[in-house]
Amino acid sequence: MKKLSILVFFFATLLFSSASRAQTTDYFVGDWEVQIKDTPMGTISVILSLERVDVNLVGKFVDNASGTETKMNEITESENSLTLNFASAEYGDLYFTLQREDDENVSGSLMDTYAMEGKRVIK
Repeated sequence: MKKLSILVFFFATLLFSSASRAQTTDYFVGDWEVQIKDTPMGTISVILSLERVDVNLVGKFVDNASGTETKMNEITESENSLTLNFASAEYGDLYFTLQREDDENVSGSLMDTYAMEGKRVIK
């Protein structure tokens, strides 16, 4: 009986620890209103949508002005940041980085040149 109690405790602890780990890795999942500042075309506003498919993060962004949708080719995750790679017809392969600021805000840059700020879209 004592061994059974220890096994149940072990599996319960394992379950709760993996659930809390999943919540932290899914910080970026959802929709983000992102502004790319001071580009040659001015400030660009996009809606970045990220979701987890199986174990991978996938996403796209939609330009608010033109409605153009661009899918991410690759997303590299670390604990508090992302690097998102995509292709542009005008500029070729590009990337931007996002870092977690707090529960609802991110910051980063496009090609390490143009500052970006983002806010979680609350639905």
